[in-house]
Amino acid sequence: MFRSRLRFLALLAAFVMVIAACGDDGDDAGDTTTTAAAVEETTTTAAAVEETTTAAPETTTTAVALPALVVWADDKFGPIIEVQAAPFTEATGVPVEVTVIDFDDLREQVVQQAPAGEGPDLFIGAHDWVGEMATSGIAAPLDLGGLADNLTDVSIDAFTVDGATYALPYAAENVALYYNPDLVPVPPTTVEELTAICDELGDSIENCWGVQGGGTAGDAYHNFPFVSAGGGYVFGFSPETGFDVADIGVGTDGAIAGVAVLEQLVADGYIAGIDEDDAKTFFIDGTQPFFMSGPWWINTWNEEGISWSVAPLPTLAGGPMAPFLGVRGFYISEFGENRAIAEEFLRSFVATDATMLALHEADPRGPVWQPTLDAISQDAVFTAFGLSGANGQFMPNVPEMGNVWGPLGDQLLAVRQGQSTAADALTQAAEQIANAIAGG
Repeated sequence: MFRSRLRFLALLAAFVMVIAACGDDGDDAGDTTTTAAAVEETTTTAAAVEETTTAAPETTTTAVALPALVVWADDKFGPIIEVQAAPFTEATGVPVEVTVIDFDDLREQVVQQAPAGEGPDLFIGAHDWVGEMATSGIAAPLDLGGLADNLTDVSIDAFTVDGATYALPYAAENVALYYNPDLVPVPPTTVEELTAICDELGDSIENCWGVQGGGTAGDAYHNFPFVSAGGGYVFGFSPETGFDVADIGVGTDGAIAGVAVLEQLVADGYIAGIDEDDAKTFFIDGTQPFFMSGPWWINTWNEEGISWSVAPLPTLAGGPMAPFLGVRGFYISEFGENRAIAEEFLRSFVATDATMLALHEADPRGPVWQPTLDAISQDAVFTAFGLSGANGQFMPNVPEMGNVWGPLGDQLLAVRQGQSTAADALTQAAEQIANAIAGG
């Protein structure tokens, strides 16, 4: 099947690139043939070339450039895609242009530029974008077919809306607890144990527990485990009906109880109101024993040569700190010029054991491709991330999720900065989210 698809694309490329122009331009017309140079320009397979060299003597072959397959990715995955682009171009004649865009800006860029015809054919993105991408008509449905056999069920579900799947998943992610084994030989399993370790270390540490989103910008993602520990959630969910955006769970008693613990941890000095860069620096310097974040820091820790390990998130007041679960994947744009070729690129050159492993190694996150999962099954780091994620909550993949990040992040920041109580902050967050969804 793989070889037949490539042959089809090669023949298609030859058909598009070789245009027969009949006519007599003078004395040289009868000597016109398909030269070796023209064959090279078409970049077809040998079989396809043979089929294009039977033109009548008065036919001239002209190489016409195929439209490039445009891919938008971040700096981690752009280089991997470029590696796969070379054999794809060689096999099909289709050039691939990879544009590197900061992941934090990618969603906005796609939404703004794709409908205007200035966007990509393929782009990477998170699963909580899928509601907006499907509703706005930006993302094209993708029939995974047999590829689904090698993907985890949850990763497919994350990109599925109303029975249609809109991306090829490649990675899952959630936060866990990084710790410095030189300072903490045995990681804590409860928040009470964590704070006891901080007390024992005393003045030897500058900051104890680094949690992003305490500086000048709110961060609902990294602070959500405090919301969930007491039973808080974003939207109600049932397998039969999906997410109920009228059931907003960030202002419930359970959510307030969990964030009240965060409020106390800040007041007692265990979690400081510092930004991500400062928290990261303290962990690298060995003056911060704990840092709660995701697998995207693994390469940084290794490059710095520091002592580090990772454990599941501790329990809080007896309840699990449930992190957000996210999945990333490759979307195909409805507005792209090369939808069929984009799908073939995903099927034959991305959804392979070698590429999926390369994507994992370039920016380690939780694999969703079963052969990659098998290859790292003995990896203690991803075992810990998996155990932490086992208690997690999927980020809702409905468009209304876009109304959550700002209000919840801002109110949690107010708690982190000591400017609001947990009760006031989460009550306001719930009201702001409801008003935004209602269009108020």
